[in-house]
Amino acid sequence: MTTVQNFSPLSLADINAAIAPSIRKQFDDILIKDTVSSTNDELWQRVSEGKITPTVCLAETQTSGRGRRGDHWHSPSVGNLYLSILWPFPAESAQNGLSIAIGMSLIKTLKSVGINDLQLKWPNDILYKRQKLAGILVESRLGKQQNTIVGIGLNFKLPTAIKEKIQQPTTSLQQLCTKVPCRNELAGKIIQAMIETLQRFQHRGLSDLIPQWPQYDALANQTITLINGEESIKVIASGINEQGELQYLHENELHTLSNSHIRIRFAS
Repeated sequence: MTTVQNFSPLSLADINAAIAPSIRKQFDDILIKDTVSSTNDELWQRVSEGKITPTVCLAETQTSGRGRRGDHWHSPSVGNLYLSILWPFPAESAQNGLSIAIGMSLIKTLKSVGINDLQLKWPNDILYKRQKLAGILVESRLGKQQNTIVGIGLNFKLPTAIKEKIQQPTTSLQQLCTKVPCRNELAGKIIQAMIETLQRFQHRGLSDLIPQWPQYDALANQTITLINGEESIKVIASGINEQGELQYLHENELHTLSNSHIRIRFAS
């Protein structure tokens, strides 16, 4: 049976048109693929071939999309956004807090097209009222420089069958907007904001963003459960430090969490 697309395919011309020429000069290629294992994997393949200049990759669907801790990211071909950027940092540069910087950038970009009330659940989930709209995956490998790939998955539409497979509350732009933004134009805006963020982060880290964090923090002063394998504890989230680590109170003592392999759940 033939399926009919009810979304415009990814378009290189339309995406480029939404990126300022000065920013477009900062990276080499925009690769558009129909099906990939994941957009991050596609760019790691380029790195393995010695192609380590700044590059963007988008795909209509991913067969092995992944999130933090290697969790499966469901990637149906329904007009969602699966997008990754390869960015070579200097070898000695720290990556602490990059997912936070990218997350705040993504929220600002979405707000610019009328999508409000979004927050960032440390370290990498964009939420609307505790429902996940987007996720960020940062991967780095050290060579002569520190090659970093930042991937974003943004839900434009989620079929019911897919939502039922996801083990946490989710939402999509289709549910949040009366008029869903043009995907190609939004992709261009997101790419531009990500490039600007990567450039700024390379020089300044999180220093400019720390004061803004409270207005983005989905966990602020919430009782949360930290889950590590079979063990779990309830704590109170208390913002982030200058390295972008999560701060939390447990038995009246302030602790920090940098291990992104620990699951975080709202306790109530």
